[in-house]
Amino acid sequence: MISVVGGGPAGSIAAKTCAKEDDVILFEEHEKNIQPAQCAGLISISGLKRIGVSPAGDFMQNKVRGVHLHSPSGKVVEIDAGRDIACVVDRNKFDEYLLNSAADSGVKILREKVCGIKELNENYPAEKIILATGTRYALSRKLNLPVPEILSGIQYEIEVECDPGFVELYFNVPGFFSWIIPTGEFARVGLCTYRNPKMHLDNFIKNLKQEGRIKNSAKILNRNGGIIPVYNPQIRTEYTINKTKILLVGDAAAHVKATTGGGIVMGGLAAQCVSRDYEKQWRQKIGKELYLHMLIRNFMNRLSGREIDSLVFLAGEYKDVIQKKGDMDIASGLTLSLMKHPKFPIKIMGMFIRSLF
Repeated sequence: MISVVGGGPAGSIAAKTCAKEDDVILFEEHEKNIQPAQCAGLISISGLKRIGVSPAGDFMQNKVRGVHLHSPSGKVVEIDAGRDIACVVDRNKFDEYLLNSAADSGVKILREKVCGIKELNENYPAEKIILATGTRYALSRKLNLPVPEILSGIQYEIEVECDPGFVELYFNVPGFFSWIIPTGEFARVGLCTYRNPKMHLDNFIKNLKQEGRIKNSAKILNRNGGIIPVYNPQIRTEYTINKTKILLVGDAAAHVKATTGGGIVMGGLAAQCVSRDYEKQWRQKIGKELYLHMLIRNFMNRLSGREIDSLVFLAGEYKDVIQKKGDMDIASGLTLSLMKHPKFPIKIMGMFIRSLF
């Protein structure tokens, strides 16, 4: 018997993977269609295919083909892939779709809250317990397992004047960025940062109103907040406690791209490795990509506003390469393509050297 705690994407995919060979019970504490949405809901189409999900269904709200990058000085660079590259999803419907897919594969779904691993094993003895608890780290703390560093995020749903085919990213907060993600009828406007996210978001909304993109009478349709774990390659994700294997998957293991905070695809890919040699398998599959995303984020966090401006200008200069080779999840392909251009490494190295002083 295998127990999976958490019915988000990582938990559902892990349960479905294990159900090919074992009996599986998945515990989800929330009732149907009331899971708290703590995600911008933007997923690459290529990433959906990698985790075995068709980019269609009633969870789909919109598709986008590119991004508008807004530098600190106000310059805008458009990256247009010329094709749909990402989906905007309703997270409640998306999570329920994956949960139903797991159930169809033979997974038993119990709408129960798990308060402790000892109690869980007494009632449902299992050889393996998979913790896919998202950013709720209570069970990890009880077991003295590592908990990652976190960023704080906040997001409003509100009517915004924007191009429905493009996401907008603004490099206007410390350590991360703000976003506008069109859903069709409205947009998700949010950001992540280490401190005072609400203050930063309210200022961002105020600026959008001054630009006339949000009407002063516009009502906030929904508010949600959450945290994003910061990937740490040193965190172990597989343990044996009282002869029971414990695996950490998804946000519980910080399987999150440090560049964007997205964890659905990476968590799903890690969840596909839970059947055997988990630690080794997920690191071989996505470890190098997560590490590269971390290096890119660490580099960006060292840059001043002026250097971020230069980085956005550089994206515009090489946008043909980005449009052709860019991938929201697998960063290595684009990185290698850019490094083949003689002047690009020199310019990046110049930014890095300047950031040291």
